[in-house]
Amino acid sequence: MTFDFLSNGGELGALMRARDWSATPLGPPEQWPTLLKSTIRLILTSSHPMFLWWGKDLVQFYNDAYRHTMGPERHPSALGGCGRVCWEEIWPIIGPQIDLVMNGGGSTWHEDQLVPVTRHGKREDVWWTYGYSPIEDHDGVHGVLVVCNDVTAQHKAKAALERMNLALTEQITQREHAQRHEAIQTSQRLRAEQALREQREAETMRLRQLFEQAHGFICILRGPQHVFEFANSAYLRLVGHRALIGKTVREALPDVVGQGFVDLLDGVYGGGVPYKTGDQGIELRHAPDSAPTHAYVDFVYQPILENGMVSGIFVQGFDVTDRTMARQALQRSELRLKEGLKVARMVVWDWDLDSNEVVFSDNAPELFGAAWTNMRQVWHCFDPGDLKRIELARREALQSHGSYGDVVRLRRPDNGQVVWLQVYGTVVADQAGNARCIRGVSIDVSARKRAEESLREAARHKDEFLAMLSHELRNPLAPIRSAAHLLGMAPDNISRVKMSSVIIERQVNHMTSLINDLLDVSRVNTGLVVLDKEVIDLHQVVLESVEQTQPLISERGHELCLDVPAEGVVAVLGDRKRLVQVLTNLLHNAAKYTPRGGRIALEVSHHADTVELHVRDNGIGVEAVLMPHIFDLFTQEKRSSDRSQGGLGLGLALVRSLVLLHGGHVTAASPGPGEGATFSVYLQKHALAGAAGAASRGAGSHAGEGLRLMLVDDNKDAANAMAMVLESAGHVVMVEHDPLHALDSVGSFAPDACLLDIGLPGMDGNELARRLRASTHARAATLIAVTGYGNKYDKASAVQAGFDHYFVKPANTAELIGVLSRIKPVPRTRQSAQLAERIEG
Repeated sequence: MTFDFLSNGGELGALMRARDWSATPLGPPEQWPTLLKSTIRLILTSSHPMFLWWGKDLVQFYNDAYRHTMGPERHPSALGGCGRVCWEEIWPIIGPQIDLVMNGGGSTWHEDQLVPVTRHGKREDVWWTYGYSPIEDHDGVHGVLVVCNDVTAQHKAKAALERMNLALTEQITQREHAQRHEAIQTSQRLRAEQALREQREAETMRLRQLFEQAHGFICILRGPQHVFEFANSAYLRLVGHRALIGKTVREALPDVVGQGFVDLLDGVYGGGVPYKTGDQGIELRHAPDSAPTHAYVDFVYQPILENGMVSGIFVQGFDVTDRTMARQALQRSELRLKEGLKVARMVVWDWDLDSNEVVFSDNAPELFGAAWTNMRQVWHCFDPGDLKRIELARREALQSHGSYGDVVRLRRPDNGQVVWLQVYGTVVADQAGNARCIRGVSIDVSARKRAEESLREAARHKDEFLAMLSHELRNPLAPIRSAAHLLGMAPDNISRVKMSSVIIERQVNHMTSLINDLLDVSRVNTGLVVLDKEVIDLHQVVLESVEQTQPLISERGHELCLDVPAEGVVAVLGDRKRLVQVLTNLLHNAAKYTPRGGRIALEVSHHADTVELHVRDNGIGVEAVLMPHIFDLFTQEKRSSDRSQGGLGLGLALVRSLVLLHGGHVTAASPGPGEGATFSVYLQKHALAGAAGAASRGAGSHAGEGLRLMLVDDNKDAANAMAMVLESAGHVVMVEHDPLHALDSVGSFAPDACLLDIGLPGMDGNELARRLRASTHARAATLIAVTGYGNKYDKASAVQAGFDHYFVKPANTAELIGVLSRIKPVPRTRQSAQLAERIEG
């Protein structure tokens, strides 16, 4: 059977694939832990000798590079065997080192360590340089990875070098002694010197042979410029088989200059003190124009002494790139796991069911507010109801050896904050089928729970608003219907007609106010409101707002107190109509929610660059729980059973939006229920310059005779009702229901103004306006749109078509009549005047 992580790997890969692992404690390879698979894959793909002890039985794995150091006594029987049995003869040496790593003591490193072994039928003294590294994850250490080198040859070479140095020293001493007796021992000295040279050459040759056979890289550098005297094959492989002998390090290896190695050589040569290091990064170019390759090396710089002086440096080391890259890969994997858990606000844990001990990932204190080690500590922080529910789910999972999950509330012990956790747990059983632990994750879903609660709250507000809207829109229909019946029953009864008209007007105004509030909120929230800004005297804004709310204030018997600067003192840059709407809403709100006979105060103050408007009342006040939402859409104080206040809860939301559009802000304050409330608006102050603001608006009223008005509307009832209103104001009105008929009649009627519906059949009001503007009989007439379309795009289209004024149905008749009063009659010829007189007659 072939498995991905056992693919290739040379002889050992084939042996691992061929072995029946199901009979071992590890079981079939497909069930092996991911960490074990990854480590074995790393070993099999490495050309460096590597060995692995795994689990409590220290099951053994190794690669082809390692098998050459074992001998036939252990290879291939060591594969899958127990470490203590396989290495019984050296266990007193390596056993404590392995236990140290397995017990969490970290990595170990041993250089030039004598560990004698039996191989090829005989006991050998073998020197090793090796490191033990833990193979671990968040559950702990599961195995020990060995990266080693047989440095016996290097050890012997070094010992031989030391012997050679000692011999050289002794020979030099002998030579100096001989020189003192040179007169009588010349021939003997010459022979000694010749023997010494021969001995030195022989020793040097033997050393070179030993160095060449060494697995690690070796070179000898001479003189203060570090000239290459010798470099073995391993060193040449490391630097790309360059020509080195006779060149200085700076000449032969220019790419390492600046990486610190030459500086270290200078230090060792000058100070005579050895230098060694591990996992040192180095960048090398195997060709002048090639990209640099990155490697890691362990090395020693050993000074060579002659006559007590440093004459060169012996360099010896190992290419440990595979080992270092493997360790770095494990570190990166652990870091990614930690970062992922932190970003996902997820904690992983293992719960030992026998001891009740629990091990959490490192980010648990950040999420839970505590570093627990026992599951009972966790239970104390759970919501009791949630704890019972999840315990029931866990018991069912334990019976079936399955999984469970639920959402629970946990109160952090550090700050008391409630955290919502999505908990998942899976029961893990031993080989005998007994549940031993539960492995799981806990995910912080507090943000999701808060969002769900916000959606539920918004839905509740929406339902309350829809119920309120249906009530408020139905209320006026009953009196309107009754008034219509009265008009039909007694059309000649003047008093009844007037009473019915008053009822209908009042109820229509109420419905119009409701609809306008809805449209205003929609326009503001969708960004369709564009402010028509000008410099405005706040004194005029206050007067208009008080004028609009005075009827309600008087009706409820309130006392209104004003503390307002005189005209021409305080100004702001804003939309006059919208600021009047803001202040009117606040005064209207105060009047509605203040019991009869209450007191309302309006105060306007100003500072260097700020204007403040405060509306205070001694009404029903605002509950603390409502205060944070007072400016939200559809938010209202509780109503009385008769719903006498009315409204849709839109006014304050509209106030806040309009004030924000003016670059200001609005606040609310109340001591509590029954203690009244204060609403404050803060705007940026603007300097008044001469007679600005409302004083420059519009032309004077026309107080002369009535106008000739052409009214075009396909709704006959609406057209006839509007005609009666306009005629009662003293105007002559011609009514048309078809736009083509209107074009035919305009020449004979010669109107001063035309009131046109936009939504006409066959030809819309905009097209009719364009044609009227093009005709000789209505070119100078004032065009007024009276339509049910109310957004800014419809108004812009109407202005483009030639309209002078724009009213949204139902039009405010007082405002419409006011506009008509300022229109001057169109000058006309005597013939057109006679035609008009005949029509009027």
